[in-house]
Amino acid sequence: MASRLVRAFVPQVRQPRLTTRFTSQRLFATERSNVGENASQGLAAEALAQKVGSSPAKRATLPKGDKKPVKAAGEKDSNWKIYAGVGGVATGLVGLGFFHYGRPFEDGREDKYASENALLAAAHRARDRYEEFTKTMSEPMWDKLLPDPLPEPYRRPYTLVINLDDTLIHSSWDKEHGWRHGKRPGVDYFLAYLSQFYEIVIFTSQSFANALPILDKLDPYQYAMYRLYREATRYENGEYIKDLSHLNRDLSKVIIMDSNPQAFSKQPENGIAMKPWQGQANDNGLMEFIPFLEAIALTNVEDVRPVLASFSGTHIPAEWAAREEQMNAIARQKWEEEQKTTKVKRNLGNLFGSGGGAVAQTENQPPLTYLEQMRKHVRETFNSEHEQMQKQQDEMMKKEIEAQKQQMKEMKMTVWEMMGQISSGQPMAPQPGQPEQAQPQAQQ
Repeated sequence: MASRLVRAFVPQVRQPRLTTRFTSQRLFATERSNVGENASQGLAAEALAQKVGSSPAKRATLPKGDKKPVKAAGEKDSNWKIYAGVGGVATGLVGLGFFHYGRPFEDGREDKYASENALLAAAHRARDRYEEFTKTMSEPMWDKLLPDPLPEPYRRPYTLVINLDDTLIHSSWDKEHGWRHGKRPGVDYFLAYLSQFYEIVIFTSQSFANALPILDKLDPYQYAMYRLYREATRYENGEYIKDLSHLNRDLSKVIIMDSNPQAFSKQPENGIAMKPWQGQANDNGLMEFIPFLEAIALTNVEDVRPVLASFSGTHIPAEWAAREEQMNAIARQKWEEEQKTTKVKRNLGNLFGSGGGAVAQTENQPPLTYLEQMRKHVRETFNSEHEQMQKQQDEMMKKEIEAQKQQMKEMKMTVWEMMGQISSGQPMAPQPGQPEQAQPQAQQ
C-alpha cells in the first residue's frame, strides 16, 4: 500500500532510452514537458506584446481606387503659415516695386501723367520705365561702337564688316576633343590684302570671353583694326542683329559680309550674304570675293549700296567676272577700231609724205585697262612688301614670346607662395636689380 501511494503522488522518472535514428550519431530523446512549453510560449507572447506596443501605430489605408479619407475635424494643415508668409512677402515686394517705378520722373522730362489719377499715373510710369529697361537690354551697349575715323593719311576709304562664325572659321564639338575651330582657307591673305583698302572690323555674335582667344589666334598680326562682340549687337525676336547705324561710319562706304542675312536685316542694302562654310578644305569662297572688293576700292565708288543692289540675287564673284570680261571686250573692240583708223592715216602719210621719218608700228596686243593696270601694280607692291613685313612681325612675336618665358623663369615664387607670404606679414623679396631696403634695427 505504501509503495502504491508513493507511486500515485510522485511521478515516475523514466530512464533515457537510446535511439538509432541516425547511424552516425547517438541521440537521447526524452518526452517533452508541458510545463516548459507553456513557459516558453508565455515569454514569446510577452516579447511580441512589448514590440507591438513600442512601434508607432500605422494608419489604415484604403484599397487602391477609393477616395482618400477625410481629415478629422481637429486636424489642421500646418503649412498655411508658410504659404501666408510667402504670399505676404511677395505682395510687399510687388507693392514696393510698384511704388518705386511709379514715382514721378526725376530726370527733367515732362510728366505727361500728372493730370491723371495718382494710382493710374503710377502704373503708366512703371510701364514706361519697364519698357525703357527692356529697350536698354536689347540695344547695343554703346551708341558709337567705333571711335572717330583716323586722319586722312591713315584713313581707309571704306569699312568692311565681316562675320566670324561660318564665315572666317567653323566650330565643331565632340566628346573626345571638345570645341575645335577651323580656319577658312585664304583667311590670312584675305585680311592682309584687303587691309590696304578697307578698315576691317570683325563683328561676331559671340561674347567677348569666348571670341577673344579665337580672334587672337585667327588674326595675330591684327589686320582687322577693330573687333566687336555680342555686347555690340541688337537683340530682337531671338536674333542678334548687327545694327550698322551705330558704327560711327558713313554707311555709303560700309560693306558687311555675313553668313546669316538676318544679322544685317536693319541695313540689307549694305550686306553680302555669304554661303556658310562648313569646314571644307578645298573651299575658295572667301578668296573669290577679292577681285570684286578690290575693284570697288580702286575705282573709288561713291556709294557702295547701288553697286551691291545691282548684284542682288546673283553670285557676286561669278557675276563680277562676267561683267569685267564684258568691259574688257568693249575696250578691246574700241582699241581695234582705233588701230584701223591709225593704220589708214599712216598709210596716207607715207603716200603723200616725204617718207623720211620713222614709221610707228601698230601694237599686236591691246593695252591693259585702267583697272587691270592698277590691280597689277597694287598686287606686285603688296607681294614685295608683305613678305618683308611678315618676316619682321614674326621676329617681333618670337622676341615677345621669349621675353614672356624669361619673365616666368625669373619668378622666385608661385602665386600660392606669394599669397602665403603676404598673409603671414613677411616682407616681399625685392625684384631682381632692385636694392634691398635697410631693415629697421630693433630697439634695445
